[in-house]
Amino acid sequence: MPAYASLGALLFVVGLGSSPLDPALAQRDRGSPSPDSTNVLGQLIDRHTRQPIHGGEALIVGTRVTATTDSSGQFALSKLRPGTYALEVHAVGYTPVTWLLTVEGGQVVNHVFEMDPLAVELPEVVVKGALPLSARRFADFERRRHSGMGAFLTQDRIEHANTASLVDVLVTVRGVQQVCISNECVAKMVRSPPGCYPQYYLDGRESSAYFARLTPPQDVKGVEIYRGSSETPGEFQGSNSGCGVIAIWTKSSP
Repeated sequence: MPAYASLGALLFVVGLGSSPLDPALAQRDRGSPSPDSTNVLGQLIDRHTRQPIHGGEALIVGTRVTATTDSSGQFALSKLRPGTYALEVHAVGYTPVTWLLTVEGGQVVNHVFEMDPLAVELPEVVVKGALPLSARRFADFERRRHSGMGAFLTQDRIEHANTASLVDVLVTVRGVQQVCISNECVAKMVRSPPGCYPQYYLDGRESSAYFARLTPPQDVKGVEIYRGSSETPGEFQGSNSGCGVIAIWTKSSP
């Protein structure tokens, strides 16, 4: 809300020896004003920096009497008849100010208007950084885990199993069994026919069963087990996915 203040106490009559606030203001009042009119000489300054405000506007509300401030922040409104006026001052970037002014005939009124800069509210900036690839991959792991399809071994479950072989952890999942041939044991889906072994993925890439199953359990962050094509997501579908899919994610995946 504009601030109103009476300038009655600020009226200075030239005949009583008052001096303008700035010598340049006096230059705008050459000659004596007519007996029935009043001149208002003013200056706009920044309240904090005390610098003059160029390009501001002063106007008498309800009239067409206006003036623009010069490079010194000064303006002049002339030939005001006696009465009470609302004088508004505006400037870009500043809070408008309104003064209630009562004048009498044959006067010159000098005043400095101190203006407060507008508070500039900057738009909120949200900085979004790209997640590391490993974080994005494991976010996909969590998304698939919550889909309800397949079986999942989290890092906590793997560590709790405390086994020396990854196959020993895999067979803790229902529907996965261990098949040993010539002292070499591998994981196989219970419902798969003989000789049908799951396709392995290591950190998102197809891998051989031999290499993937030798991954130390302590290096594994999570495992996805899909026991058939019906529950295997599109990213792991392939020619061998009918026998099941085992996707292993290591802690050091790029």
